[in-house]
Amino acid sequence: MKINGMRVAILLAIGIGASSCGEYEQLERKKQLIIQADSLFATKRDSLRKVYDNHCHLNHDVYYNDALDSIKAKQIKEIKDLIDN
Repeated sequence: MKINGMRVAILLAIGIGASSCGEYEQLERKKQLIIQADSLFATKRDSLRKVYDNHCHLNHDVYYNDALDSIKAKQIKEIKDLIDN
């Protein structure tokens, strides 16, 4: 009976040890992806800025009205809360 318990303990220890190896590889891969994304952004910054500026210019009125409506809705809710209390 003790031999089976030892086998289970050894297999469990090996399983836990093997599963932790993947975490280090994932962290290293994440670091590499962050470095790659940063360098891509740095090299393509000018073209990205043009796309971003164009997008903002085209959608400014929509974004502005959405933000304004959101502020108005929040203020109306706060006023109703004040009235109810």
